[in-house]
Amino acid sequence: MTNLNEQDWQKLTEELEAVEIPKEALHQARVNAVHQHRLTKKRKRGLYSVASVAVIVLLLFVTSIRVSPVFAQAVAKIPGFSPIVGMIAYDKGISDIVENNYYEELGIVVTQGDYTLTLQNVVADHSGMTIFYKLESPFDLSKVSITSLEVSQQGIPFGVASSYNVSRSGERTVQEDKVEITSADELSYANMSFEFNLDLSDPSETKFAVPFTLTKPIKQPKVYEVNQSVVVDGQKIDIKQLKISPLRAEIRLTADEQNTMHLLKFTSVRLIDENGEDWGQLRNGDGGLLRDGEVSLFMQSNYFRQPKKLTLVMERIEALPKGSDYIEVDFEQQKVLYVPSGLDIAVQVPSRNTLEVTYRPGGWLLLAGLFDKEGNDLSNSLIEMHASREAPYVTTVSTFDFENEVNPIRLNINSYPLYLDDKVEVDIPLD
Repeated sequence: MTNLNEQDWQKLTEELEAVEIPKEALHQARVNAVHQHRLTKKRKRGLYSVASVAVIVLLLFVTSIRVSPVFAQAVAKIPGFSPIVGMIAYDKGISDIVENNYYEELGIVVTQGDYTLTLQNVVADHSGMTIFYKLESPFDLSKVSITSLEVSQQGIPFGVASSYNVSRSGERTVQEDKVEITSADELSYANMSFEFNLDLSDPSETKFAVPFTLTKPIKQPKVYEVNQSVVVDGQKIDIKQLKISPLRAEIRLTADEQNTMHLLKFTSVRLIDENGEDWGQLRNGDGGLLRDGEVSLFMQSNYFRQPKKLTLVMERIEALPKGSDYIEVDFEQQKVLYVPSGLDIAVQVPSRNTLEVTYRPGGWLLLAGLFDKEGNDLSNSLIEMHASREAPYVTTVSTFDFENEVNPIRLNINSYPLYLDDKVEVDIPLD
């Protein structure tokens, strides 16, 4: 996905020659690569031999990254490879995207003052967009932060942008990253022209506005209507739909209003095919919160596969009894009014705009959703949060900027490590 010059190739060769890859795992990677290539060749007998070799090399490259963390670390040191290596290592769907050449090279370079921005590659589908970019400067980039980042069309944001910096610590003059665009609604590509906007916190307040245009066709999602209900530990879940796009798979769920428990996080969600291979939950995807009705769970995508069977498996579903899934405080009087009994949570109100909560971490933030007595959403009032850890507890101190709030204030519990006893297994109709 990146063009390398002779010096880069030499560096890559030296790095990889020093790496020991597990022989058994690499052997299996070779077998899988050749097997997949043969299946592809049967469908496309017109391939040239040179292209065939390239396909096998690419498959070996991708599978070697997956089976050997040391190999992945070595490749990640080569300019342009770090972001894609990280995605291949943890997302089978990205592996398939690379193997099937479903990405677009941009190679757009723009310089503003002391900074050079390179838009490297993009992967786009109707569920979102992932853009790989590189920022360079002769000065230390660790002292500069990104104050704003978005992708827009004619000045209007195209979905919601999230950035996952791959190297935040240490002095550096080159920073490679990726931006992920997501949306609650299906994205439209009727207009294929976009603008990449990035603002920096340097003294000059450097701003980039880089236009780019997609030229490759955008694949349509595969949609399977499930419409099945399951009961887990007495709680009913309606599984509505599975939508598979190249970047991610999405399961839509709703919880029955008559349930006695509020279902919180779905901490383990997988799609398993007839061969037992599974596509797990995305690490940066929402674990799911059914408090407000319908929710979407996002998983790795098997878009480029043709499974004969798919089974949805959901385990370790967090849940709390309705009426015991929130805390309530009075900031004006600095009092804690309600904390569910039996939960290992300690709450204090140090000041009229500060909340301190101590709890056992479970991989998610404890609280989400902030409402006053009249039901007004105060979530945007949070201006700062600090966390400290003294095993096995985490303490978060949140500072708010309230305006016209009506006490008491209720904060919903977003995640707590109490789980339903059963698991869900549902066969997805692929017809």
